[in-house]
Amino acid sequence: MTMPKRLPFAEVNRAALAGLARVLDWAGVHWQQHGHECQMLNPQRGNDDGFGSFSINANSGVWADFASGDKGGDVVSLVAYLKGWPQGEACKELARFFGIMTGEASPATEAAPLPVAVPKAADSVPVLPIPADLLGAMPKGKYRHPGNFAQVWRYNDAAGLPLVFVVRLEPGANGRSKDYYPLSVWQDVASGKREWRWKNVPTPRPLYGLDRLAARPDAPVVICEGEKAADAAAKLLPGHVAVCWMNGAEAAGKADFAPLTGRHCLIWPDNDAPGQVAADAVAAALAKVGAAAVDLVNVASFAGFSAGEQDGVPVLIEVGEWQDGDDAADALVRGWTAGHIALLQTAGAWLVGGADPALPAAANVAPDALPPDSKGSTAAPAGQADAGQPDTGKAKKTAPKRPQGGGGAGSPFRVTESGVWFQTEDMDGPLWICRKLDIIARTRDKGGDNWGLLVRFADPDGTVKEWNIPSELLAASEGAEVVKGLMSRGLLIGAGPKAKQRLLEYLCRYDGSERATIVGRLGWHDGAFLLPDGQLGDSAESLVFQASGKQREVMQCAGTLQDWQQQVARYCVGNSRLAFAVSVAFAGPLLDVIGGESGGFHFYGDSSQGKTTLLQVAASVYGTPGFLQTWRATDNAIEAIAAAYSDCLLPLDEIHQCDPRIVGETVYMLGNGRGKNRANDRGGSRGNVAEWRLLFLSSGEKTLAAHMAEARKEMKAGMEIRMLAVQADAGQSLGLFDDLHDKGSGKALADHLKAGIAQYHGTAARAYIGRLVLERGQLGAVIRQQLTRFCDEVLPGDAHGQAHRAASRFALVAVAGELASMWGVTGWPQGAAWSAAKVCFADWLKSRGTTGNKEDADMLAKVRLFFEQNGEARFTRLSVETVLHEEDGQAADPDDHAPKTINRCGYRLKDKVSGLIKFYVLAESFRNEVCAGLDVGRVCKLLQAAGALEVTKGAGYMLQVRTTPEAKYSKSGRAKVYCITSNLFDAGNDDLVEAAA
Repeated sequence: MTMPKRLPFAEVNRAALAGLARVLDWAGVHWQQHGHECQMLNPQRGNDDGFGSFSINANSGVWADFASGDKGGDVVSLVAYLKGWPQGEACKELARFFGIMTGEASPATEAAPLPVAVPKAADSVPVLPIPADLLGAMPKGKYRHPGNFAQVWRYNDAAGLPLVFVVRLEPGANGRSKDYYPLSVWQDVASGKREWRWKNVPTPRPLYGLDRLAARPDAPVVICEGEKAADAAAKLLPGHVAVCWMNGAEAAGKADFAPLTGRHCLIWPDNDAPGQVAADAVAAALAKVGAAAVDLVNVASFAGFSAGEQDGVPVLIEVGEWQDGDDAADALVRGWTAGHIALLQTAGAWLVGGADPALPAAANVAPDALPPDSKGSTAAPAGQADAGQPDTGKAKKTAPKRPQGGGGAGSPFRVTESGVWFQTEDMDGPLWICRKLDIIARTRDKGGDNWGLLVRFADPDGTVKEWNIPSELLAASEGAEVVKGLMSRGLLIGAGPKAKQRLLEYLCRYDGSERATIVGRLGWHDGAFLLPDGQLGDSAESLVFQASGKQREVMQCAGTLQDWQQQVARYCVGNSRLAFAVSVAFAGPLLDVIGGESGGFHFYGDSSQGKTTLLQVAASVYGTPGFLQTWRATDNAIEAIAAAYSDCLLPLDEIHQCDPRIVGETVYMLGNGRGKNRANDRGGSRGNVAEWRLLFLSSGEKTLAAHMAEARKEMKAGMEIRMLAVQADAGQSLGLFDDLHDKGSGKALADHLKAGIAQYHGTAARAYIGRLVLERGQLGAVIRQQLTRFCDEVLPGDAHGQAHRAASRFALVAVAGELASMWGVTGWPQGAAWSAAKVCFADWLKSRGTTGNKEDADMLAKVRLFFEQNGEARFTRLSVETVLHEEDGQAADPDDHAPKTINRCGYRLKDKVSGLIKFYVLAESFRNEVCAGLDVGRVCKLLQAAGALEVTKGAGYMLQVRTTPEAKYSKSGRAKVYCITSNLFDAGNDDLVEAAA
């Protein structure tokens, strides 16, 4: 036969897939058909003694051995794997087998239904019972396994002769604490050779304790899950014969219960869901073989009592310890004896009651109907399962009850306290997928996009976690990112790819009607206030905060509200800065109530005055000391932080850590409550611009203006109003403190506050916001009335709008503090927050220097600075007699022998009549130097209002003169100048005096 130059892989694979049964028989593989799969025993693994791990999809040809990790995508690669050939050689052999000569399959190999599998003759058989001469040759270890023999259980026949052994190896493979493996003797049919193999005997498999059953034919029988539990039950119930079946909960259907025909049986299940499922299976098997009676131990009773002793007599003590997965062996370890079991029987708490007498007792007990164990554990099943089953351990606490997912009626998935399980009708036992994973709701954003699933579970430390799984991750990389994300958050998932595949199927099959809205910021949402740990108030549907785990951690509660009041809040009374900062924390949620704008306060002063402590005290209203943020971040990062802290307090420490080139724009951004609008890859707007409402607290050694000056940036009045600067020093030589209370020094008080907020935090915000949600509808008008009252108390009637805007923010803080006190949140007396706000406002106003328009004051100050620095150097002095010739223009020229004026801006002279010094500023010098960066017209209006500008009627803001050299030699005999008088140096000095009065 001549093979084509190109190996016909595609044609061979089509033919081989259509005749898959012939290929498997030709390859010498033991196989069975299971739905759309052909399950095989892998000859490459000597310990493969059961179907299930090694299979090929009869529709696609994809195959895998989940035990070894080997896999392939077609029948050719499977044959190459089985035979140890290169794939080219496997293709050639299959081509010869199917008679493919020209690259096309023959008509005889067109796709056809799979034939019924014909049982193959075994190449080896178990030796039962095991001959005595081979017992001495039992292996002392398992090849390539890290564990040593920890315990060996011997399964005997009724005559006491050994049939098979179960060996416990410690430690287990792949990081497990232990493994269980069967060990038996097999004889090769062809050669007759007998040898020990790590392999189980065929089903149905014998029970543990058949020899004891035969020796005590009339004794009742207690049936346990696992040999260790059976040995313990024999001691706790000496009147019973203790037996068990092999390989744990999932293998109950593979055991031979015929020896229990006509016996009175008691089932002692493990305290977990698999144990209850196994109990159901055992009860059904006992009914099938005709057991005389079947009872079920009420394992929940062990959670209600513990074993004790009084004067040498066993007694039961209320409140027991019975954890997930516990069995008879655990009871023995905790001090239970046969005497204690007898007391349970006397109390009527030993057996499960209420069973239908027409059915075995266990048949009426559903796993989910049993009481939970005393610790509410969510542990995965532990103990003896199939060979190599890992010991999964136990969790400390569990997630709260929430809606459970699982695909709806008829779903093969079931969620219990011990985990998520998968089982179909053709499976002997359920497959444990993962620990309990509740699907709470299907989620999407407010725009109806970005769908996902919100799940909740507990990690191995018992910490409850929530994760909104984006739906797009379920479709990407076969869901690998979903599995990685769940495992990285602490969800325990079953070993092997099947558990992971079923986990993804469990998530995808969720069909619940629950909906939740994913939001990216805290605060108000349609009348409900969202916090990381839940919402306060009602909304159309549940809200879920899409936040990092870090933010959830820093907004946790510790201690009680009374603890926080006694250890933190009471020290704020009499300390204006502390009371004000805490009141700022309460003011954030009021912004939405009154439609207020975002803004902040900046406490500045020398180091070691307590500025960081001040911010930490304010942060304790909402959470841990970690709630405090720093300015050490990019403006993009601060934008994201602000969006997450919406309607709350944002404390930012150490402004000097922020780049002075961007700090001003960052303040603008925080105050405006809106982030950047960014472009997408098509040049349009990306949308979803971050928004927020909040009050922020800042600290630093310098003011914003001083910090920006380091980068030669000028602070605008809008920046100043958005972040109002208050000196941290209260003026009592105690740093930020006014009153030390019962502490000996400012340091002692600061240390006490730091210790207090570390232990007690987060409760004040929950109490305050909870009351605010209830009162919101009636508060708007009241708050606005109080804002007006505060402004009237601290500002003169002619104060500029900028001062009113600042005063309104101080007023909101005062009102918030008073509301918190009235509602019993702070424990402060009435008026404490109001007085603190007035003190801080007065200090801000004093530092600002005016109740007028700050921008106007800054303009005049800049003009004034020019004349202060250049009055002598850049203005040529005109003689006194020059004034006498103003009308005729015959004044003498400046003295040529006088020092020359470099970079002249104009002339100066003193009017002996009025006593004023007048600066005649040349037009271009005034516009380009004196008013550099300023609005010339606005500067002139300000100068005129201050009486510092003389003008000629009809000449605008300029003065026509004849006395300057430029005028004298011009054709008209006149020149226009800006005449600035020394009244400029008096302008703006009386504002604070008037305000103080």
